[in-house]
Amino acid sequence: MGFFEDAVAAGRGAVGTAQRAAAKAGALHLDFVAEFVALARRCAERGWHEANGGNGSLWLTERQRAALAPFLDTRPMEWTMLEQPVPGLASEQVLVTAAGCRMDELARKGASCLGVVELDISGSAWRPVFGFERGARPTSELNGHLLVLEVRGKATGGESRLVYHCHPAEMVAYGKMADPSAEAITEGLWRAMTETVMYVPEGVGYVGPLVPGSLELARASAEAAAVYSCTVWASHGLMATGATAEEAFRRMEVLVKAASIWLACRSAGMGAQDYRASVPDEVLEGICEKLGLPFNRALLGR
Repeated sequence: MGFFEDAVAAGRGAVGTAQRAAAKAGALHLDFVAEFVALARRCAERGWHEANGGNGSLWLTERQRAALAPFLDTRPMEWTMLEQPVPGLASEQVLVTAAGCRMDELARKGASCLGVVELDISGSAWRPVFGFERGARPTSELNGHLLVLEVRGKATGGESRLVYHCHPAEMVAYGKMADPSAEAITEGLWRAMTETVMYVPEGVGYVGPLVPGSLELARASAEAAAVYSCTVWASHGLMATGATAEEAFRRMEVLVKAASIWLACRSAGMGAQDYRASVPDEVLEGICEKLGLPFNRALLGR
């Protein structure tokens, strides 16, 4: 190939790269992507993320997939096997944050800090179809996100499609001080204020200290997700789910505040009996009855 042909080829390559970059920038303005990025910003502004802590995912609907389709990378990408398959997500697409990225930089770095993975026809492997620029890869918690999306989707008839994980200091401290069980974790948060049970009437899950990004943590989180929309990860943080970014955020916001109230009461020397009486069983039941919520009374243990 001569100098002229080389120059033309190089020019075409530069145009192609520029076109792909422009396409990816346009995808970031899609409503569901913008809402996802806004969720990360809101959580970061509240101090729930430090360094590269935290991650999130969104199981795309048919409408969202159709909107994203013009922006997808058409180059063939290699499949990567999952440690544990997710047959319930076979052939589905999931928007997910990238490993090592700060959650408060999603808006600025865009496709370098997030992307979309597509599952194969068996749900055993994934490949990137959008984003993950500059060598980025999905969060190390990817398998956990997929398992939880699968389980929560089944538990809610397909309504729950978002998983978000953050590190609120109050929640980490609460998880260290409360008794290590879903029953104790839930009761402490329910009795902190009357609003808590409105957002998590089924209770709050609990997973003991496990290695971040491990299959053990992924499986334990999925097991909890079969019952609970939110789960406390011991000495780690909080995992919340929802049908939308707003629903997940409200749950996190309420739970973090409830944890801070519990800690304040504990610090002030309030006894367990007085704390329990501050929001009695009949009030919790009455709230759920009034709002038509499925109250998980079994977690109170009496």
